[in-house]
Amino acid sequence: MRKHLSNNMISLKSEIRYLLPSIYGRGWGVGLFFLLSLLLVSCGTKKNIESSGTGTNSIDNTAIRNTEYIRKVYNNATNAKNIVSKIDFSIDANGKNISVDGRIYMRKNEVIRVVLSPLGIMEVGRVEFTPDYVLVIDRLHKQYVKATYNDLSFLKNNGLNFYSLQALFWNELFLPGNNQLTVNMLDKFDSESSAGTQRKVKVKSGNLNFEWDTTAATGRIDAANVTYGTGTANASNASWKYDTFSALGSKMFPARHSVSFSGKTGKTNSNINVNIRMKKLTTDSDWETRSSVSDKYAKVNAEEALKKIMQF
Repeated sequence: MRKHLSNNMISLKSEIRYLLPSIYGRGWGVGLFFLLSLLLVSCGTKKNIESSGTGTNSIDNTAIRNTEYIRKVYNNATNAKNIVSKIDFSIDANGKNISVDGRIYMRKNEVIRVVLSPLGIMEVGRVEFTPDYVLVIDRLHKQYVKATYNDLSFLKNNGLNFYSLQALFWNELFLPGNNQLTVNMLDKFDSESSAGTQRKVKVKSGNLNFEWDTTAATGRIDAANVTYGTGTANASNASWKYDTFSALGSKMFPARHSVSFSGKTGKTNSNINVNIRMKKLTTDSDWETRSSVSDKYAKVNAEEALKKIMQF
């Protein structure tokens, strides 16, 4: 019996090595950190975003129509408190590809968690974002990173907070520097009206430009695009595309998220693409919002871990 179990574990480890080649033999948890790094760079590369301003200076018919349309987009946001699903996760980073099963857990204003489990059998790691800290756990090597957003210069310098990242995952508009978007802030956004089926919604902050592609008839967000430093040596572009909208409560929610980034990560030009396909959306609330880390796990310096990712 023991011999049979031992052989099964050897087989399982071989499968994991095949599915996640970047996790073995490259420091600790490089595959997991690629997910982390992609989520970070998707929010731009501008220090200390404080506010945004493309609002109108006078109330006229054009301004009213603009705000009415932004309100339509705003009202499409799901009213679900929890979103949980099994996922297919894949990442293509600079020519290297990883595909793995997993699960995603999101509770509004509390946590975003992505768990990676090859073959759906054994968890190899997880990435968890909360309003207060970022946690990355590597189960295979029993190591982890836990740090506040201000502890990580990469996060701090990019002006990233939990709430802007949450808006991207939840298919919503967001206003840089604000933890919550309210109807009173909608005049900060601008929209391009046209005779076509698509309509763009925009907001600008310093060298960062945020642009959402929406379906004009419904106000549905189909993509979020972020560009930084256009025409400069450090220019970068990130896009978050949404597809396969399914019913979630009284609203529609995208079950497929395709994220891409092109630009510099450290001193290297990088092209990174991530796909997350949610297999069955649920609003399950029977789960804990915080992950615990065993005292047998070693804490790894966050800056050094992220630096390894940039040199991949």
